Amino acid sequence: MWEGSDEPPELPTYWLWPCNAPVWRIWGLLQTQWRAGMAGATGLDHTAVWATLREMVQSRKQRHEAFEDICAMERATLEEWQARRPAS
Repeated sequence: MWEGSDEPPELPTYWLWPCNAPVWRIWGLLQTQWRAGMAGATGLDHTAVWATLREMVQSRKQRHEAFEDICAMERATLEEWQARRPAS
């Protein structure tokens, strides 16, 4: 269970603006699409990203905006993972 307690650890609360909810749902769907190499994750499979966007987003303009948002989340995630990686 949890270290020294029967209670789960308290987790921080995060809030999402409603306008960001659609791309956040797509982001969640893409979490099985990370490409990885010898040093770990290198980025999302952009072919899978575009395939998902074509299925989930009707407007071409909105697809491109969602792609930019997803790329920003991808970069932020990779930077955070890199910061947490132990120094060798």
